[in-house]
Amino acid sequence: MAVYENMLRRLSAAGVYSAEAPILNAELKAYAGEIERLYTDLSRMFRERFITTAEDEGLKVYEELFGPERSGESAQSRREMLLLRMNLGGGDFTPAGIRRALDSLGLQYVVSEFPALQKLNIIATTDYPEAQQAWIRREVSKIVPAHLEFEITYNSLTWAEWDAMNRTFGAIDSEDQSWHDIDRRTE
Repeated sequence: MAVYENMLRRLSAAGVYSAEAPILNAELKAYAGEIERLYTDLSRMFRERFITTAEDEGLKVYEELFGPERSGESAQSRREMLLLRMNLGGGDFTPAGIRRALDSLGLQYVVSEFPALQKLNIIATTDYPEAQQAWIRREVSKIVPAHLEFEITYNSLTWAEWDAMNRTFGAIDSEDQSWHDIDRRTE
């Protein structure tokens, strides 16, 4: 207990906390124990305050500024995504800036640009649950400049995969699916 010894050394000049006063020494040990606990908590709070050193609680708080907590990721990966997101600025509405923003979401993707049409197509190359898809779509709509149209496709079947099923148009039509449903099909 470094705090206890430090307090004992500094208060010994008063002559109150001596070896002959065990009850006062017990009181001093109680104070020192709580001060040690406060130092430990304060140290943890300072660590969690900064993204580069945060390990748990601090990362959670920063992540909740932008969306859900990402407790399934490693602390290093979470830090990298947060730093990317926090460093986005007004000049990041370029293709490279949009890619950094997509990286900050933890999205695995391929981007196709169509400048003449002012369109952007983002294909997610990993499966995401529906709730996360909705969150990603909301966050991307905040990132992509307003003059661009964008579409996000989540690991759905390609037309080549549809053709490989060797199904007739009648069989596909009998399922009574909209184009939206067909575009979202993954199996």
